[in-house]
Amino acid sequence: MQAPPPPMMSGMMMDRKKTSNAAPRPGETTEQTLARQDLGNVWGPAVAHAGMFFFVIGLVGAAVFVEDMDIFVRLFLLIVGFVALLLVLANSPTIFG
Repeated sequence: MQAPPPPMMSGMMMDRKKTSNAAPRPGETTEQTLARQDLGNVWGPAVAHAGMFFFVIGLVGAAVFVEDMDIFVRLFLLIVGFVALLLVLANSPTIFG
């Protein structure tokens, strides 16, 4: 039986330890490391919530203010906006627990 071929992209894969944000940086205190990690825990969900907020507002705004669309398209946009809002509220680590 023949041995499997070597991986083609093994040279392109990066080591996780080299790219980790959790690793302390040279000259950084433990407080600074924790503060940097806390910023990642705050800004990630904040940006995701802002993006979903603008997405839901855009869907509802298009359904309400664009009068040239068919009524069923407008209804579909409202339903998709409502489902997206429910997904945000159900999966949110910062809002409602």
